[in-house]
Amino acid sequence: MLSWASPWWLGGLLLLPLIRWLHRGGRQRRVLRVSRLALWQGRRANPATAGERLPPDPAWRRRALLAALLCIALAGPQLAQRDAAITLWVDDSLSMRARDAGPGAEMRLAAGLAQARAQLDQLAPAEITVRTLSDPWRERGAPDAAGVANLAAGAGRGEPTAPPAALLGPDRLHWLVTDGAHPALLDWPAGRRPDRVVLVAGGTRNVGLERLSARRHADDPDRIDVLVKLHNGGTVAESRELLLSSEAGELARSTQRLDAGASAFAVFTVPRSAELRARLQPGDALAEDDALELPLATLRPRRIAVDARCPQALLAALRAHPALQAVAADAAPVDAALDCGGMGRQASGPAVLVRADRTPQRPAAAPSWSPDMAPSQRVDLDPSRLRTAAQLPPRPGDTVLLAAGDEALIVARAGPPKTIETSLDFAAMAAAAGPETPLLLNLMFEQLFDVPLLDAIALVERSPTASQVAASAPPAVAAPASKTDTTGVLRDRSRPLLWAALLVLLWEVAALARQAWRLRPEAA
Repeated sequence: MLSWASPWWLGGLLLLPLIRWLHRGGRQRRVLRVSRLALWQGRRANPATAGERLPPDPAWRRRALLAALLCIALAGPQLAQRDAAITLWVDDSLSMRARDAGPGAEMRLAAGLAQARAQLDQLAPAEITVRTLSDPWRERGAPDAAGVANLAAGAGRGEPTAPPAALLGPDRLHWLVTDGAHPALLDWPAGRRPDRVVLVAGGTRNVGLERLSARRHADDPDRIDVLVKLHNGGTVAESRELLLSSEAGELARSTQRLDAGASAFAVFTVPRSAELRARLQPGDALAEDDALELPLATLRPRRIAVDARCPQALLAALRAHPALQAVAADAAPVDAALDCGGMGRQASGPAVLVRADRTPQRPAAAPSWSPDMAPSQRVDLDPSRLRTAAQLPPRPGDTVLLAAGDEALIVARAGPPKTIETSLDFAAMAAAAGPETPLLLNLMFEQLFDVPLLDAIALVERSPTASQVAASAPPAVAAPASKTDTTGVLRDRSRPLLWAALLVLLWEVAALARQAWRLRPEAA
């Protein structure tokens, strides 16, 4: 069936009679050549209407054809093509893993794909391409049993978004399998909408865990503070029991009541462990968001091999640091070393080296931090209390973190292994009480490990909408396929007309060039 994208351009065809009228021929009077006009003085001149009317210039047909082709091409002729290719977009958000009929029942994703497959079997399209909204650029396998199992296994691992415009070609039909729980997935670019939505009806009740985080307790390094966030993604108020455990067993529990669409926070202080697990009881249709596991490796104190020759103020600062654990110089394994010249170690791992090979003396200029360091990382230093006990000539690839004029005070050596060297005399700075020593120690080890140490947070979280299971705004769903249904798409047929118009234009240009050649003045 023929249709038009911009049918008003067809009104240009009314100009074709005008083109013919503009090319009409006038009356042509006969011309007679004579030797002298004086012989014809008695003759009366013929009127302008005398003579025979000539036919229109044949060029009007060519120009009218050009105008007609352009008008029809601009009107956008479209032909419906049957048995078109179909892209099946699959909403693989976490809510599509819900089992609304109870544990062991079919997932929403599997039910939706079964509905889509039944409709596709009736239509028999030319090609079926399956893509997911979390990874749209990757083509998936056919929506058979194996393909459904693979899609179900990956659901909830990524963050689904609306399909990119580049994959929404007009030469294909685009179907969407979804539960309608995330309206943003229907906001397709450029005002596009799915040609068909296969909506999976499901339950409307669910409470899930959105975030589990932990940090060191401020007053006790052997305990951690835990924050758990719950979200009610259903449509009615719910109550759940929150259970917090570790490898040692249950740590704490609490009862939480949440209104529909609301969130709640639970705070605990528990002993330090290697891993935390949070779980909601009783379970619901979406079991995958009822639990979260959090490894606590980022909160583990880093073992630092300590040189016994280090100043006592430096050792005290290391022992008081909540993220560092001082161990003997020959202990193993260790994460780094604090060497003040007495370990006699070769370069075998990360280390902070405190150099001292001369009498301490005051720097000649005021200290200044590297401009690459954030202001929050810089330590305020009193120049009158600083003393240096060595020279640290920078080498190619090194980074000077702290300098006093041309003299480097703290240098990050190019690795591997990564090394931080300093010439500061911490024993002299300890003579007057101040916070410089622990702050400088923390800064050097943060530069060594390239992570913040004082306020480390272990965190695992889901999207704020991951627990939503109820359709927020049910989309318009196409009627089930029937034997007379068509998978036709409208294909633009204006391109052949534009090529034909180009050929006619070239024909016109050639005809005008030929006419100009014939009418050129002859050489004298």
